[in-house]
Amino acid sequence: MFHLRTCAAKLRPLTASQTVKTFSQNRPAAARTFQQIRCYSAPVAAEPFLSGTSSNYVEEMYCAWLENPKSVHKSWDIFFRNTNAGAPPGTAYQSPLPLSRGSFAAVAHAQSLVEAQPNVDKLVEDHLAVQSLIRAYQIRGHHVAQLDPLGILDADLDSSVPADIISSTDKLGFYGLDESDLDKLYDCNWVVVNCSTPGNFFHVLRRQILLPFRKPLIIFTPKSLLRHPEARTSFDEMLPGTHFQRVISEDGPAAQNPGNVKRLLFCTGKVYYDLTRERKARDMVEQVAITRIEQLSPFPFDLLLKEVQKYPNAELAWCQEEHKNQGYYDYVKPRLRTTIGRAKPWIIIGTHPAAAPATGNKKTHLTELQRLLDTAFDLDAFKNFS
Repeated sequence: MFHLRTCAAKLRPLTASQTVKTFSQNRPAAARTFQQIRCYSAPVAAEPFLSGTSSNYVEEMYCAWLENPKSVHKSWDIFFRNTNAGAPPGTAYQSPLPLSRGSFAAVAHAQSLVEAQPNVDKLVEDHLAVQSLIRAYQIRGHHVAQLDPLGILDADLDSSVPADIISSTDKLGFYGLDESDLDKLYDCNWVVVNCSTPGNFFHVLRRQILLPFRKPLIIFTPKSLLRHPEARTSFDEMLPGTHFQRVISEDGPAAQNPGNVKRLLFCTGKVYYDLTRERKARDMVEQVAITRIEQLSPFPFDLLLKEVQKYPNAELAWCQEEHKNQGYYDYVKPRLRTTIGRAKPWIIIGTHPAAAPATGNKKTHLTELQRLLDTAFDLDAFKNFS
């Protein structure tokens, strides 16, 4: 690329005298003849369209223009006329005027002098007027049309966000945020969530719109939860005063008596519903607590620490439907250990490592899922784990 730009910077179209001389030497031949050696010089023509790939095309048009000026486009005719008239490098080509009232006034003023300069000015100004009109439609068309039927753009404007949202705790609470949330979301590169309920999905989209800054939002929620019979949310959880939950804690019998909980399972996504269904079938609702991590990045260290401290006698396990060498475990493992300061070991419960992300066979998949559930609720499976 640097070589092409260097060649383009040194390239200058053949002058009229050189080309006429070439034609005079080869007049009997019907085909066009070009010089074998191209002319390069230090004071170059700094035209934006002269590059190493287009130089042959420009030279060919130049020769055609010498034979018949009407055989090329008007804009090229103007360029070649200026070049032969001795225009300095970079001035033979005239770029379009910027979009402003002054540019259109200049076009109108030039059109009034058409009869005085009919050969060059009229053609240039007509060309610029057309280009300016097309450019105006391209840049301002959608903005003037205001194509926003949902009014999302209004929510992103600074005027729609309270000026004291960052400094006022009451305002932040109204949007389901606090100052620590803003700091974490602002410092991270993107926000990654895996919502397991429709209500949390609603709140994370609402929070994304109302944030006073822009960060990419990555949602891992699978489409299978759209039709899952247990993935439901009451409208009471989407009324004013509710907000996005980074972590959804256990709210069943295990939470009422945390001292009797033997195992605390952490998971994310739709595997939660498989775990709750199996826990109910085994009648272990008081022995096993399940906590869902809804926001993976920024990682909710503070909330997970509270969960661990709430169940002092429980084993800590990360449960995922994916294979052990895939999924979320490699990401959450060091963060879970940092949360508790390596005071307790963490157990990983998942399907056996594999190269493929899925088995491709429903029967095999159900067998692997059942093996995962058996391990998750076998309280003696990791009895000697250290």
